[in-house]
Amino acid sequence: MGRHLGVAVVGCGGISNCHTAALARIPDVRLIAAVDIDEARARDFVSRYGFETHATDLRAVLSRPDIEAVVVTTANDTHAPLSIQALDAGKHVLVQKPMALTLDEADQMIAAANRAGKKLMVSFFEFFHPAFKRAKEIVDQGLIGDVFLFKAIMAWYMPRMTAWRFDPKISGGGILMDGHVHHVAFFQWLLGDPPVESVYSEFGAMNSDARVEDTGVTIIRTARAIADISGSNRLLEPNAQSGRYFKEALEIFGSKGTIRINPTERPSLKVFSEAGEMVESLGGGWIAPRLEPSPPLERAYSNHFNPDENPWVDEHRHFADCCLNDKPVVSDGYFGRKVLEILMAGYQSGREKRAIRLPLVAAGATR
Repeated sequence: MGRHLGVAVVGCGGISNCHTAALARIPDVRLIAAVDIDEARARDFVSRYGFETHATDLRAVLSRPDIEAVVVTTANDTHAPLSIQALDAGKHVLVQKPMALTLDEADQMIAAANRAGKKLMVSFFEFFHPAFKRAKEIVDQGLIGDVFLFKAIMAWYMPRMTAWRFDPKISGGGILMDGHVHHVAFFQWLLGDPPVESVYSEFGAMNSDARVEDTGVTIIRTARAIADISGSNRLLEPNAQSGRYFKEALEIFGSKGTIRINPTERPSLKVFSEAGEMVESLGGGWIAPRLEPSPPLERAYSNHFNPDENPWVDEHRHFADCCLNDKPVVSDGYFGRKVLEILMAGYQSGREKRAIRLPLVAAGATR
């Protein structure tokens, strides 16, 4: 039997179910402590997922040598302080997006990871979705040529203005921080993290009286490609898989073809390649490349996707493997900071009604 990665999960709210259900499916992971300021929620995670113990304060379990990694799934304003606590205690960290509320916080997290010599990974689960992974392979192989335009939307409906996501002090912002963040990260990862020249955003509370933006559009300019990223948390459009109000669609345009990703639909990936170089080519039209379905036991909590394709277990399997075998994580603190910098530029753009050039004045951590 190989070595296990002892894990504490801090934050036992909604999104934590996605993380914890995935961790529970990985043989190399040992669930040790569920941590939440609400003790009842922490106890519930113990009973549902099989943690060995629970606590209401992360500090109470950080002294345990058998806890080697901490997964931070709390509200946005606590991502940085809890991650730094864990890193300073010598633990690896997987933290929910966005990694922090400010670039200064992100720099402090990176510095803590470097001091400790531990992994700091920011969770961008779509990197592990079969359609998104295959899309990157297709782009990397040059099958659609040079990508010059990227269009994406992620939108859903949140009815309660009392949710913490609508409190700017806790969330740091609205749909840009909560939705755009996914596609900003995927755009950068897809194209190999190219330098961003400028960011322009328009946003506002267009369909609510929220204190943060409920709707927004962000334009990212690199030397060779432009990204058009939009979204809303007040969109009334049910998806076919769950019937819930959720919409996601991406189009990737290259000099030789196009990729379409619709994660809640079947097939989730369609490709047109003018060059006709794809193995599955059916004569130059649109094709749906074969994707490996997620095993049945790895399909829980898939409201964002069709149930056959779920990225959560693969994401956490990657994190555990990197921690146990000292491999580089796919989205480290430097990458997470780059995504946050683009979002911060978007907010500055919206306030000042102009495109913002990068890097921002607070250049901060660089490799």
